[in-house]
Parts: sequence; structure tokens; C-alpha cells
Amino acid sequence: MNSDEKSVIRARITELNTKTYYLLVALSFIYRTNPALSLKLAITLTAVVAVLPVQDVLKSERALNIARWAKATLLTLALGFALWWVWFAAA
Repeated sequence: MNSDEKSVIRARITELNTKTYYLLVALSFIYRTNPALSLKLAITLTAVVAVLPVQDVLKSERALNIARWAKATLLTLALGFALWWVWFAAA
């Protein structure tokens, strides 16, 4: 386990967290206009990604990599639900 590799993974997780917070803030403003199911799912997934303290709990490089990919996957799903809402929600 190389400490440089772990620091790169931790930096990427931090970047994902930053993007997640931005998406969560944007979705929370949009939610007030139309609380559709797809938007609720997007907010829920984004909140889960933002709140999970993986860097504090996970110590191994493998576990951090899994957490990084899980965060990226959930954030992608959240974005997909948000885009679904943008394109198909009743105006």
C-alpha cells in the first residue's frame, strides 16, 4: 500500500464530495418548484454520497478505491435522475 496512491485516491474522493455538494445545493433549490419522484431520488442519492464519511472510516487503499467508485456511481445515478426530471417532468 503506497501512501502516494492513497493520497491521490483521497484527493479524488474530496473532489467528488465537492461536486456532490454543488449538485445537492442546486437540486434543493429546484426541488421547491416540483418535488417529482425522480428529483427525490436524485436528492437522496446525492445526500448519501455527500454524507458518507468514507475517508474517516476506511483506511485501506482497496476500500478507498471501492468507496470512490461507489460515490462516482451514485453521483452519476443522481445526475441521471435529475436529467430525467429536467426532460420529462410536467411543466
